[in-house]
Amino acid sequence: MRWLTKPPPGMLHLHEAGHAYGLFTTKDPELWKWHLENLAQLCAAAWDDDLHDEDRAWAESYRKKFSRWIGDSGPPGGGHRVNAGPRRSPRGRFDGEPTPPWPMLLEAVQSAFFSMMEASKEMRPDTSERAVEDPMSRLHRTYLWRTLTSEDTAEELRAEALRAFRRGYRIGRRGKPGTLTRAIPPMLDAPAIWKLGAPALPGPSAARERALRALPAPDDPTELMEIEQELRALYTSAWRDDVPDEDRIWAARYRETCTLWVNQHRRGALAQSAYEGYLQSSDGRFGGEPAGPWRSVSAFAKEPWCSFVDRVEDAPEGESEPETAAAAAWEYWDAHCREAPPWDSDPDQAHWLAALRAARRKAQDDDGPPEMGR
Repeated sequence: MRWLTKPPPGMLHLHEAGHAYGLFTTKDPELWKWHLENLAQLCAAAWDDDLHDEDRAWAESYRKKFSRWIGDSGPPGGGHRVNAGPRRSPRGRFDGEPTPPWPMLLEAVQSAFFSMMEASKEMRPDTSERAVEDPMSRLHRTYLWRTLTSEDTAEELRAEALRAFRRGYRIGRRGKPGTLTRAIPPMLDAPAIWKLGAPALPGPSAARERALRALPAPDDPTELMEIEQELRALYTSAWRDDVPDEDRIWAARYRETCTLWVNQHRRGALAQSAYEGYLQSSDGRFGGEPAGPWRSVSAFAKEPWCSFVDRVEDAPEGESEPETAAAAAWEYWDAHCREAPPWDSDPDQAHWLAALRAARRKAQDDDGPPEMGR
């Protein structure tokens, strides 16, 4: 899923509410697609085999809601597996993968809205007349719901929304791409996102880490060094195979955060190489228009290039370059929630091939161990 690490136990219903908040507090269709993709990944999480016990009741409820469209189908062998799934077709799609229909999108949006209402009651009790109002009536008055269900809404908007939802579900069922799951050497300096947002995880190591981080910064350099050394010793223990049971959740979250932190930076570098390789081949043009440098590309526009390199890295053994380029280009357009041009008639084939080769060169050049705190 899109989060760097799995939510703490019992938090999936709050993530559902958070996705609803994102959907219902904007009128921007581009942001709707982003949030629908994330909501669909959460839907897919209901079929995970490795959910925390605290989330199983939520997941069971979700499966009942969506069983008419999805059932228990998923990757062969059951469950949710990283880098595994149904056979991929030459264009990038997955053969035999469930395809959520429009009614499922509406059901998911409705469910998320109700979760948002419940979470809002828990966090900020409402004593006004609106508090006793029928939630369904409130839903039907929202701008998003009226737009999704109105006959006057442009079909293109609905089509892109459904593509975003379907893409999110596919991503959720496949698991993280190979670009984000590469093994890394033990990282003993916690990345910034861990330092800023590490939750209150269980276990003595988590408690000791919180205690060390709560200490005021000492003036004595020797004392500061001792604190840093103890933190590194804790992080060293997170990478060992013999982590005590009471520390396993903390250790797993730390390892996953570090792995994704390092690999996300690498993934972005590969995406930049693909983009620049395309422009070098096309005389600096993309889509018929002059294209700016990578730093001028928005975060939303960079993600499709990341999806492109995901497919390049996960290409099946023995697949030809044109086949990989066709599938990766399909992933690029799918990340934009648009129909990809038919590969056989795509005039930009040579440029996509150049992007593929640039990404692979970058991967080979930078495939050594990343710089780590030791």
